[in-house]
Amino acid sequence: MKKGITVGGCVFVDYLKQIDFFPGEGMLSIIRSHAMSVGGCVSNTTISLKRLDPALDVKAVCCVGEDSAGEYVREIYAKNGVDTSLFRTLKDVPTGYTDVYAATKGNTRSFFINPGTNSVFNNDHIDFDRLDTSILHMGYILLLEKMDSADSEYGTVMARTLHDAQKRGVRTSVDMVSEESDRFRAIVPPSLKYCNYVIVNEIEAGRTAGISPRDENGTLIWERLPAICKAFIDMGVQDYIVIHCPETGVIMDSNKRFTGMRSLCLPEGYIKGSVGSGDAFCAGTLLGLYHGLSPEDILRQANSAAAGCLSSEDGTGGVGSVENMKKLHEQYAVPDEFWTI
Repeated sequence: MKKGITVGGCVFVDYLKQIDFFPGEGMLSIIRSHAMSVGGCVSNTTISLKRLDPALDVKAVCCVGEDSAGEYVREIYAKNGVDTSLFRTLKDVPTGYTDVYAATKGNTRSFFINPGTNSVFNNDHIDFDRLDTSILHMGYILLLEKMDSADSEYGTVMARTLHDAQKRGVRTSVDMVSEESDRFRAIVPPSLKYCNYVIVNEIEAGRTAGISPRDENGTLIWERLPAICKAFIDMGVQDYIVIHCPETGVIMDSNKRFTGMRSLCLPEGYIKGSVGSGDAFCAGTLLGLYHGLSPEDILRQANSAAAGCLSSEDGTGGVGSVENMKKLHEQYAVPDEFWTI
């Protein structure tokens, strides 16, 4: 029987800089603190999974360079109990890295990346014969150049990868990256028919569905979220589409049953950074799916994991055990937390 969760795709070394605000072009903002950590879908999601459930079998499948950054990634994963036996080390390509600028004002962040090994990671770097796992989560679509490239049979290489995993009895899941482009509706849909689960934020979901989740002032249009979810089910997602944003987390199953949960009401000064919060939400969701929780309990676990992440400047330090995240939920849950349209 297959067990555990494997996360594949983007891995970076993050250089985190906390600033007061994002300046205009040619202007200045002071760096108040800086730190180094691992980042990207694979790092944040696997480590958050281990922090939520230390007994869970968690593997990573990705490429790193034969360099000090690659060694650092391996060390951090080993320290956190993440299995790196599916890693591939490449001699001629550096490990990807990211400069992350997080602004105190507005709790916003921006990323400047060197893709490095992520730009060449593809289907050939996954040893499917050793992929003894219950769920394979892949991220991020739109940030894996070779995975996003065309495939004559499946549409994209990512779609082929998901198909090949499902053929071996592995449930599949994907995440995307937020970017200012019109690539979503061309690159994302081929993969959806080979996904059991999709876990994304509202911007990524809206651009894929062609439905804006926010108005011109940036206000969330709550009643559009069910329609966005339905679009994903219609495009082929087999079991669940899950969407997260600062205001809420929502989930819809293949029968188009919709559940929404308002985010926790966190006190002033609680939020130290937002890096990795989406991946923490993803980890909480994957763990809930792995254990067969109800949609309501999946959202409780995912929202509380994301809230825990917000208490730390890095991408995983604020995520605690499932029991501790339950206590966090009990402390900050809002009345009438569930909603529907």
